[in-house]
This record gives sequence, C-alpha cells and structure tokens, in this order.
Amino acid sequence: MDPSPSSAEPLATGSHGAYRWLSSGHELDDLLRLCPAVVLGKYVAVTSFDSSYLIPSAEEKSAGWKSRGGIAYSPMIQSIESLPHGGWDEWYVLTHKADLGVSRLGGNIFDPPIKPGELGVFVNYCFALHSGEMENLADLFWGQIERFQPESYIADNDCVTFVTRDESLFPCAYRSS
Repeated sequence: MDPSPSSAEPLATGSHGAYRWLSSGHELDDLLRLCPAVVLGKYVAVTSFDSSYLIPSAEEKSAGWKSRGGIAYSPMIQSIESLPHGGWDEWYVLTHKADLGVSRLGGNIFDPPIKPGELGVFVNYCFALHSGEMENLADLFWGQIERFQPESYIADNDCVTFVTRDESLFPCAYRSS
C-alpha cells in the first residue's frame, strides 16, 4: 500500500459500547511511530502475522515471546522496534498477560460457530469496520472483543483498523491516521 496521503483511504471512525475505532489507509508503522503508547508497557497477542501464524524466532523466545494455540504472546513491550509485523497482521493489546485460547486462523470463521476457548481471526477477511458489507463479520468481531476485553485491537490489511477502550489513546491514534 502506498502510504502517501493522496492514495490513502479516507479515515472512518465509530464506536461500539466502551470501544472507539478508526480505519485508515495509512500503515501500521505510522500508528506505532506516531502513537507508540498503544503498545508500550503492554502485552501483544499476535493472532495473524503476514496472514499466517507467528512462530517466534529463537531470539524472540529468549526475549520472552511464547506461542500457544497458534497465538504468539509478547513479553511486556519496551520498544516498538521489538514488534514483528509483516502486513496482514492482527494484534490484541492487553494490559496484563492473558490466554486467548486456540486460534481458528485458516478455518471458516462462521462454520462451525466459534466456541468458548477459540479465537476467530478477522484480518484475513479484509475486515474493515467501516464497510457495510461486513455486518455479519462485525457482529462476530464485537462478540469476540466483548469476550476478551482487550485494551486495544489492531489489524493491518488493506487498511489499518484500530479499536480501543482507552479514551486517552484514541486522539493520538486519530492524529496518526
């Protein structure tokens, strides 16, 4: 995706319950560089890395990364440079260590229905909250967000989607878009 403002998709925003969201045509690197507080001092659960699973390298494992059920879990993030990303990434940003269950990456997100202990991966469906065509997917997404209660959710596909319940992060993320 070309990060120049003229080629970026327009910014779309909204809210759902305690969460505010935005979708922008900008890059994930823009969000991290201009608003590092979205991840610093927090934990990141990587549910998609370049449309697949993130398998932590030996170096990442020695830094504290772990992998369970197809989900990679970070140690507390001290630097944005320590975050592996490759496009078509999906992250749950958590204020504490948590186990999100078993990833359903690669399976049909609708059939069979997602069960307790399972996590649906949305980024690879070109998921975008601003798209009216994705209402069924959005319903599943919001159900999952309500179940896991992350501080934030970040998806990087054809657009960057940022969702947060932290009111102090939203203005910074908005400005980065």
